[in-house]
Amino acid sequence: MIIDSHLHLPVDFPDFLSKGNALINELRRNGVDKGIVIADSELESVIGSVRDCAELFKGSGMIKVVAGISPFISFNSQLTLCRKLLESGDIIGLKLYTGHESFFCTDEVLTPVYDLAAEFKVPVLFHTGWDNAQYAAPAKMKELSQRRPQNIFVYCHCFYPDLQQCFDTLGSCENVYFDTSSVADDAEIYPQIKNTLATAIAVMPERIIFGSDFGSCSQKTHLEFAESLNITPQQRELFMCGNALRVYNISP
Repeated sequence: MIIDSHLHLPVDFPDFLSKGNALINELRRNGVDKGIVIADSELESVIGSVRDCAELFKGSGMIKVVAGISPFISFNSQLTLCRKLLESGDIIGLKLYTGHESFFCTDEVLTPVYDLAAEFKVPVLFHTGWDNAQYAAPAKMKELSQRRPQNIFVYCHCFYPDLQQCFDTLGSCENVYFDTSSVADDAEIYPQIKNTLATAIAVMPERIIFGSDFGSCSQKTHLEFAESLNITPQQRELFMCGNALRVYNISP
């Protein structure tokens, strides 16, 4: 089984139904069995708000949804909506777009997000790396991890392109998991990324999750990258599906 744990709706289609169909067709084309679509934190977005994505994939056995949420955008009403969607099983996690938006992962204003996620035992995801990387830098994430041991955190993109700093700093934080979305994005640093990731998987095989960032990146390229990693069959099974099933509590 293959699970792509980091997907967004593609933008080059006129409506959400066609976006959803295009995404599912991409998964089928590439032999991916299940996927996790991450909604935007905006209330109106070409990649879909949480309400849009939850309605689009409601009842799907193939696609699950993570809600984007922002402390700057209708925060209380969005928290209420996320609670309802968690109660109904229509979302399986919450994402904070640290770096895309100017707040630190340690900001106290985010406490209701972390409390909600802990109550429902779902992960909180973070955008990391690239520009404005300070908002969820590894040291900040470590601070949060130690402060909130009751939470499960997913560190998206592994602080790309500095995966080594990510794993060195957060390797001891057992409630922090990593998804590999976007890490195969630059052919020039591909060999370095490949070696760093394979070493990390060998050291902590139960904490690294396959993702592609389809919608922004090529799913096919990320699958080929994953296939090229020098890891054991057992490690590969955990990486490609087992860890996602466990962390997101998905039925196989």
